[in-house]
Formats: sequence, C-alpha cells, structure tokens
Amino acid sequence: MLHAVDVPSADDMSTGMRVRVRWADERVGSMHDIACFEPGEAVEETPTEQGEPVTMLTTPVHLNYVHTASPEESRYLRGLAEGRLLGQRCPVCHKVYIPPRGACPTDGVPTVDEVELPDHGTVTTFCIVNVPFFGQRLKPPYVAAYVLLDGADIAFQHLVLGCDANEVRMGMRVKAHWRPRDEWTTSLENIEYFEPSGEPDAAFDTYSRHL
Repeated sequence: MLHAVDVPSADDMSTGMRVRVRWADERVGSMHDIACFEPGEAVEETPTEQGEPVTMLTTPVHLNYVHTASPEESRYLRGLAEGRLLGQRCPVCHKVYIPPRGACPTDGVPTVDEVELPDHGTVTTFCIVNVPFFGQRLKPPYVAAYVLLDGADIAFQHLVLGCDANEVRMGMRVKAHWRPRDEWTTSLENIEYFEPSGEPDAAFDTYSRHL
C-alpha cells in the first residue's frame, strides 16, 4: 500500500528497506490510525495491546463530482425534462448514440443529426443484484440491465422492475416507467425504471451486435 515513510532525506530510502508503523496518538479505527512508517523492524505488541481481532471494518466513502455538460449533453438533459429521449446519428455509419457524445467514436466525425427515440426497448444483458450494500435504495433481489431503445445503437444501464427478478431475460421487451411529471428534472432519473411491455421477446439477431 502507498504511505509516507519518515526519514531525514530520500538518500535514506532503499528498496527492500524494513519499516514499521508509527501509530497516531489518537486512534479512531480507520487508515488514519497509521501516522506514517519509520525505518526499523516492527515492535511486537503485548497481548494486552492486541485486543480482539478485527474481522470487519466499515468506512464511509464519499465521492463528489463536478461535471460540465457539453452542448450535446445539455440538449439531451433538457429533452429529459420534457419527457423526450434525444440521441444523435453519425452521418457516416448512421449509428444512433444515446446519450449523445458529440462525435462518433468509430468514424471520428461530429454527430449533428438529432434523433428522438421512443421509450420502448430491449434488454440486451442484465445482472440480478442479490448482495446488500451500504446506501442501497432497493431491497435485493432486483435487476440492473442494459436497455437498447428502439432505433438506438448503444444500450444504457437502468433498472428493470415490475416483475420478478428471475423473469427478466435477454431479448425481453420493456418500456419506461416515468416518474410523475411534477418530479421531472434534467436527469435520466425521470425514468424511475423500465418494466415489461407485454410485447413478444425480440429476436436475438436484432440486438446481438450490441452485446
């Protein structure tokens, strides 16, 4: 693991050098309990200092992101606020990307042709989530799936609910379940989840190239 070693200068460091932990004056049960490392062999703690063995450590992790939306993303997000799903088509290979990327990753040309897509699609691949974790919004089991909207050439991940998890399958036809309109924002969360549409399953060759 990466950590600090307290030495007078870099000249005092060498590969294979033995180091030991210097503990913080106050320990809280996290990585911050290690103040740094220092040269020398580890000092063996007495049984009274060892205490009970640690079997699990839960530490909160917080990640904050600041993202500046591109003009293409902005139109896509504003479309969601209106209940519209907007993608863009490549003028060379004619693939439709949603969310739009501004340029086709295959041909490297701008994707300026805007395409409005329906809120029906096909499950290409999926995962049944059975393991609980901190901050989980849904009680397992539930399904996270890649949904390929009709007319699109790239699938995006979303929840598939409205049926038992073991009923979800590749090729299953689904439709968007939108939140109430007064809850809409510029977010894909306007679609609360996808649910079975009742249509016959899609043929494998209609979505296999998108796997």
